[in-house]
Amino acid sequence: MSNRYILGMIPARGGSKGIPDKNIFSLKGRPLIAYTIEAAKGSHLLDDFFVSTDSEVIAKAARAEGAKIPFIRPDEIADDDTPMISTLQHAIGWYEKKHRLKVTAVATLQPTAPLRLASDIDDAISLFLRNPEADSLITCYNVIDAHPNYMYTRRGERMISLTKERTVLRRQEFEPVYVRNGAVYISRRDLVMDEGRIVGDEPLGYIMPRDRSVNIDEPFDMELALFLLNRKSNDKRSGP
Repeated sequence: MSNRYILGMIPARGGSKGIPDKNIFSLKGRPLIAYTIEAAKGSHLLDDFFVSTDSEVIAKAARAEGAKIPFIRPDEIADDDTPMISTLQHAIGWYEKKHRLKVTAVATLQPTAPLRLASDIDDAISLFLRNPEADSLITCYNVIDAHPNYMYTRRGERMISLTKERTVLRRQEFEPVYVRNGAVYISRRDLVMDEGRIVGDEPLGYIMPRDRSVNIDEPFDMELALFLLNRKSNDKRSGP
C-alpha cells in the first residue's frame, strides 16, 4: 500500500467484573496494560499508537509506561455496554482531525493479551499489507483439545455432538481449526468508519503459538500468564 498509515489503538476501559481493575492489575510487578504498551513501542510498522481510556487511573499508569493518552473518552462512549466499534470510530475520527491525515487501517491491541510480542504486531501488519484486497486481520492459534469434534451441547441429561462426524478419528486426522486470541485486530479504515465493523467476513489470519495467545478474562488466565512469563524469564537466565 502506498502512503499507508497504520494507527495502533489500545482500548482500556476502567472497571471489570471478572478481575477488578483488570487493565492495571499487577502481573509480575507491572500493570497488565504495560505489556501491550511495550509491544506497541517495539513495533517498527505502527506509524503511531495511543491508549483510549475512560479512566484517569489507567491513563496515569499508561503514561508511566510511555504511552500517549491524548484524551479521556467522552461519556457517550464510556458505558459498560459501549461496543468496541464506537471506541474505534471515535479514535480514528479524533486522530485524523487532530493530525490532518487519513488513516489506512487501525490495529487494535487489547491489554488483555500480555504475551503478544512486537514481532507479532509487525508480522501481522506485514501480512495485511501483502494482501491489499483484505479488509481485516485477526490473530489466532491452532486448537486440539477444544476441537469441535470433541464438543457437545447438553439436552437434558443427553450430550449432543456438535459435529456430524460419527467415526472417532485420531486427532492427527482432524482438520485444523483456529481460535481468535484477541492479540491483534487490523481493520481497514472504511470497514470501521463506513460499515461499522472491526472484522470482515473473510479476515486474514495470523497464526500465533498457544503460549503467546493467553487472553485475560478470569483469574485463572492471569495465573497462566504469570506462569508463562516466569518460564520465559527462567529460560533467559539459563540460556547461553
